[in-house]
Amino acid sequence: MRGKVLMKLRASFKNVKRSVPAVKTAIYTWFRKYLGSKTWPEEMILVQMVLAHNGNRKQFEEILASAIEAYKAVREKEILKRVEESEQFYDFEIAKESFFNQHTDERVEHEKFVYEPCYLSASRLNPEKNFEKFLTENSDKIVWWWKNGENKQDYFGIKYEYPAGVIHTFYPDYLVQLTDGRIGIIETKDMGDRDGGNYTKAKAEKLQEYIKEQKGKKLFGGIAIEKSGGWKINQKSVYSWDKCEKNDWNDWEKLKF
Repeated sequence: MRGKVLMKLRASFKNVKRSVPAVKTAIYTWFRKYLGSKTWPEEMILVQMVLAHNGNRKQFEEILASAIEAYKAVREKEILKRVEESEQFYDFEIAKESFFNQHTDERVEHEKFVYEPCYLSASRLNPEKNFEKFLTENSDKIVWWWKNGENKQDYFGIKYEYPAGVIHTFYPDYLVQLTDGRIGIIETKDMGDRDGGNYTKAKAEKLQEYIKEQKGKKLFGGIAIEKSGGWKINQKSVYSWDKCEKNDWNDWEKLKF
């Protein structure tokens, strides 16, 4: 199939390389079903000639565009079904006990950590270590706090989608129970977050959606970044990293416990 014909419709596809073969197959199937092209000599060449002919090209492009538009609704349902099937519905609880690895974890003196003594991963990042200092400085407002893990049902995870149709699980860095009854769900990032406009954006918006859905629960949270010696948090339903790159931090507020 000549690439020029199909590539003209590339704007309708999210992944051209994956979409073109499917469209080619659909076209050959149509020619065989309705025009009996399987019996034609040099079938592939003749189909390409018919499709590429100046008198036919516009009509085929309109048909393909119409088919793509009709498929969008089907695709959206497929994605929604995949998300629903991948969700894990269970009431999350922090385990009563936790085990540490002497080779990868380190003992740290922190107040109000949910386990005593406090063992944390020795490889955790600087934003996490700095946030833990912030927690210690605000220990009078905290009942307990917990460092979340990854890739286990023992840890708190939220499903999100990025890019379209690709499902991941987001494990926010910290859960914090405050003395006023609120529970914070915090994901820490640094000022130079490379994923700010893609993965972080998807996580941030899904977290706000999750918090909104948990009616009757005193939840708050968002992406937290240490800036100018203090911590700021973004709790907007739409996360704009572009603003931050332009030094516009109006979507962020001072994180207070």
